[in-house]
Amino acid sequence: MHSWPASPLGLLLLLQVFAASAGEILIEDVTVVTPDFEQPLLHRHVLIRDVRIADISTEPIAAAPGVKRIDGRGKFLTPGIMDSHVHVTYPPGVPPGGDDPVLVELREAFARQQPRSYLYFGVTQVLDPVNLPQGIAAFEAQPLHPDVFRCGAAPVLDGYPTVFIPQPARYEAMPDYIFEPGNADRHPLPAGADAAAHTPEAIVRRIAATGAHCVKVFVEDGFGDASGWPILSTESLRKVRAATREYGLPLVAHANALGMQQMALAADVDVIAHGLWNWDAVAGEPGVPAEIASHLREVHEQKIGFQPTIRVLPGMADLFRHDTLKDPFYKKVVAAPLLEWYASDAGRWFKDELRLDFGAETDTQIAHIYVKIAAQGMRAAKFLHDLGHPLLLGSDTPSAPTYGNQPGYDTYREMRFMAQSGIPLAAIFRAATINNARQFKLDKDYGTVAEGKIANLLLLEANPLETVRAWSLIDKVLLRGEVIERETLAADR
Repeated sequence: MHSWPASPLGLLLLLQVFAASAGEILIEDVTVVTPDFEQPLLHRHVLIRDVRIADISTEPIAAAPGVKRIDGRGKFLTPGIMDSHVHVTYPPGVPPGGDDPVLVELREAFARQQPRSYLYFGVTQVLDPVNLPQGIAAFEAQPLHPDVFRCGAAPVLDGYPTVFIPQPARYEAMPDYIFEPGNADRHPLPAGADAAAHTPEAIVRRIAATGAHCVKVFVEDGFGDASGWPILSTESLRKVRAATREYGLPLVAHANALGMQQMALAADVDVIAHGLWNWDAVAGEPGVPAEIASHLREVHEQKIGFQPTIRVLPGMADLFRHDTLKDPFYKKVVAAPLLEWYASDAGRWFKDELRLDFGAETDTQIAHIYVKIAAQGMRAAKFLHDLGHPLLLGSDTPSAPTYGNQPGYDTYREMRFMAQSGIPLAAIFRAATINNARQFKLDKDYGTVAEGKIANLLLLEANPLETVRAWSLIDKVLLRGEVIERETLAADR
């Protein structure tokens, strides 16, 4: 028989206890690995209430009745991973646009699985640097999804990446373009557009009003044989820089070639959203050539955030590997209809397009070419780390319409490539957690295991400071205090 409180005050206190316990989780006797401590914290007890960490103690916590208990013995509790360079609107390997029923079905299957695939590999926060609010809303409409943030994209009129979008659809797809007066002869404003609405200041003001967390510009004059794409002038870049400071928004720049990154540095951007694998005149030289080293020292001296995005070119190479679709992790992160379609003749469309850029090279030779160029980016990333520079984890998933870049899995593979570059595991851990959180002004809520932080956490079977494979050995994902068994997120569940 229950002994109920005799007084109204006692009843109120009892009701408060039950209310407090309704959303509580207690992880007991776990090893906490957090980037604000050099060594793991042994035998910790972590109480989560609602969506935040309420208490971390070396002593057992006397939790209220009804608390969900998790045995943490032999497990490692870490912050969830943040990938600060993803594109949540684009299904890897699927042609853009069109109303073909088969492609529509594939896009829908991808949309349902994509957020679960990020979570499957422990990615609990993502940043999409070019999306519109409606694209983010579609991602958030899925029942389970990482916390998602966005930059507002500010391309130059008719420049990258809009150059790949037919007119006039490009102006609807990326409406916040900047009109560059110096390009007016070759790239005039579309009919009916107002030049005053497309100045750097007006575009940044418009982006800020949408609630974006950052602004992205594109310093890119061409890929491969293509060149001469319009780019923002130095004066326009400086105006963008001044406007983003006015609104307190980080300025992110697409730039992966030496010359383009030098322009980004001159504009005093906050983040370079690509690694340095295009070395221009010194491409193919061994080690880290003096010109590359000098540039990377400037990146370090100016304290510019740097995303190595090493997986971009290997993701292209994967199209030319016979075993890519046999990777067992693909069944975990790729919806079955999509995986089947990739293996069809239609699914190899982008590989066929890329092959046009090569002569008589075999698939193996083409894959090697991509990997050789990527190795330059790996050496640059390691050089920058050795200077003491804090790197940022960003996978650029998908960097192109290649099925070699898959949500979540490519974040993990980006970390593996960083490790193969010689970057220590502790630095990779920081890149995936606190560095990203600080760079994008999210460290109040994310990045460490600490009281008051949002409970986006991972329970791992291995210590990520001892093996990079730990990030693939996830037992449970905690998303805003909700406990998710990893395998329930798999595409083949």
